[in-house]
Amino acid sequence: MSVRRLAARMSALQRTQLSVQALTRLASVSVFLLASWRDTAHLPLVALQGALFALPFALMEALVGRPLAAGLVPGNWDLGRWARSVATACVLPVGVVGYLSATVALPQTGVADRLLMITPVLLQLPIEALFWATTRSGSLRRANLLPQLTAVGTVIGAVAFVAVGLRVDVAAVPTQVGVLAWAVLRLPPARRDQVSPGLRPGLSVGSVYCFATVIDLSYSIALPSVAGAVAGQATVVVLRAMDLAFGPFHVLLSASTREDVVAGRRSPRWTAVRGLTVAALLAVSAAMVLGGARVRGLLAADLAAVGVTVVALYCAYKALLMVSTWLSIRHMIRAVPRRYLVSAVGSRVVAFAVLAVVVVQASRPGDLVLLLVVGEVLVVVWFLARMRSGGRADDTVAVVPGGGEAVRL
Repeated sequence: MSVRRLAARMSALQRTQLSVQALTRLASVSVFLLASWRDTAHLPLVALQGALFALPFALMEALVGRPLAAGLVPGNWDLGRWARSVATACVLPVGVVGYLSATVALPQTGVADRLLMITPVLLQLPIEALFWATTRSGSLRRANLLPQLTAVGTVIGAVAFVAVGLRVDVAAVPTQVGVLAWAVLRLPPARRDQVSPGLRPGLSVGSVYCFATVIDLSYSIALPSVAGAVAGQATVVVLRAMDLAFGPFHVLLSASTREDVVAGRRSPRWTAVRGLTVAALLAVSAAMVLGGARVRGLLAADLAAVGVTVVALYCAYKALLMVSTWLSIRHMIRAVPRRYLVSAVGSRVVAFAVLAVVVVQASRPGDLVLLLVVGEVLVVVWFLARMRSGGRADDTVAVVPGGGEAVRL
């Protein structure tokens, strides 16, 4: 392969969300491993920080990325200023949640430790917001550079911090500050016809998606808690071990959904990343089912102890989760926001109802996983029914206060 062709392929890969997700996951795993090897005093903080990073990723996609994908943002808005104002508005609530989480989960830590731990989480808010804004106001290559440079710089910073004996949980801060400065300086100048939306319209345009995201995050937290309460701590270990096994699948699934959000209504029904996601699902499922207890024992002894039927059911659950995720994103892009909110809330009502049945009926890992499969089947059917019954986003038009022009709502 010639150097020119290799460079072209690397450039094409850089413009995909697969590369973004892979580098982001690599940075998270690297920081955790370095802390477990050389900075055990701050390992609990690093572990909690990894969970809290879901907040800026999910919130900025909901408040900035999804309104852009659904075509709800007025064309005369200054996207850069809008993204920065949304991120700034989220700093306080995310900071409070992060600090309270550290207070509850790690009560032995001091105030300074908690504040330092949540600093990288807060700095990620404007980086994610500017990423989504740049997908429209700049180029996809430049937009992807924001999370890519942050991830690579975080790994380098973590190695350097370990080498000189500094705490690893703040290793991302120098890179984040540098990437933020570069992103702000590279924003295109505002045109004369552009306006800076007020805080209220700036947040309200994505409020529906934010509400749906918060519900999703609540379910993600409730699932392992309920599993441990009704089926024992070993079930929590089994679920976590299986999630680790499906790590490559989750990277690809996240990349496929982010590509849909970036492309908006131009997103095709089938992409190469979707094909890779299915391939990863099949590969991991085959390894878990056919590999036997010996292979599963490499992840956790509790996972090796469960039967192959339970593992197969969990693989089926992941397949259904993939389908429901794709349906949800496609429905979000094309539906009226209020209609999508009903669909999203309805799907979580189904999911929480299944958890309620789990509390009453499940007593073993097999019972839990079977009910998860049933619940995800119902969620898939729910989204298919909602999508078939209509309600496209271009059917209803209203005006966002302060937006300066008509916006679909």
